[in-house]
Amino acid sequence: MTVMDVRTGRGRPVAVAAGLAAFAAAYAWLLATGHTEIKPSADPGAAGVPLLAAILPPLAAIVLTRLVPPRAEPPLPLAGLPRQRIAREAWALVGAAAVFSAVVAGRPGQDWYPLAKLLLLLVVPLVVLRLSRGGGPRARAIPRPVVWLAPLPAMAAWFVLSHFGPLATPLTQDLPDPVTLAVASLVTLLTASVLEEIFYRGWLQTRLETLYGRWPAILGSSLLFALMHTTRLDWSDVGFGLASMVAVQGVFGLMQGYLWARYRNIWAVILVHVVVNLVYVDMLIQGRW
Repeated sequence: MTVMDVRTGRGRPVAVAAGLAAFAAAYAWLLATGHTEIKPSADPGAAGVPLLAAILPPLAAIVLTRLVPPRAEPPLPLAGLPRQRIAREAWALVGAAAVFSAVVAGRPGQDWYPLAKLLLLLVVPLVVLRLSRGGGPRARAIPRPVVWLAPLPAMAAWFVLSHFGPLATPLTQDLPDPVTLAVASLVTLLTASVLEEIFYRGWLQTRLETLYGRWPAILGSSLLFALMHTTRLDWSDVGFGLASMVAVQGVFGLMQGYLWARYRNIWAVILVHVVVNLVYVDMLIQGRW
C-alpha cells in the first residue's frame, strides 16, 4: 500500500482555504467587535496584549522557518505503514481532542483538569495506537532528531519579539506562594509543554500530514490545539472566546506545527512551549524573581 510522502504531497486546496478562513474570521471578528486587545493567559490579573503582539512573533518564526532549510534531511515519519491504519489512528486522535475540549469547556480551575488531560491525551491515545498496531510494525511518528541548529533562528526570533520590547507581555498576574508555584509549574511543564506537543504535533499532525499533506495538517491540528483551551470560554460571549483562542493559541500552534513539519525535532517545539508556560522565564526577564 502507498503512503503519501509528507514532504512532496500537495495539501487539499479546500482544506487549506477553510483553515485559513477560520483564522481570518477570528481576527476579523475581534476587530469588528472592537476587541483590539486580548489576554493570552487566563490567570487572574493577567495583562492584555494588542492583537499584533499575538500574531507578529509567531509569523516571524514561520518566515524564518521557511527561509532556513535543514542541512540534514529529517526522517520520514510513518513511512511504509498502511494508509487505512494511519487514518484510523488519526481520527481516533481527533476524537480524543474533541472530547477533551468539550469536557473542559467553560470550567476553569478544576482540580481534575490535569487528570482529564492525561486520560484523553495520553492514556486513551496510547491504548488506541497499541490496538491499531496489532501485530504490525511500530508507528515511528516521532523520529529521533537529526536537525538541531536550523530551528534556532526561528526560535530566537519568536523569543526576542515576544519577551522583549513593545510586544512583550507584562507579568501582572497574581502569583501563588513559592511552593505552590513550583508544583504548578512542574505539572504544567509535563502536561502542557511536553504532553501537548507530543499529542498535537508528534502524534496527530504527523498522521494528518501523511493523509492530507503538510498545510491541511498544520492548520487542522492548530485549530484543534486552540480549541483545547476552552476552559476560558465565557458562555455569555462565546464568539469572543473562540476568536481569541484561535488568534492566540491557534497562531502559536501554526508556528509550532511548521517547526515540527520542517525540522522534525520534537525537543525544539517542546522547548518553545516550556518558555511560554514557565512563569519563571518571565519573572527572570522582568525582574520579579
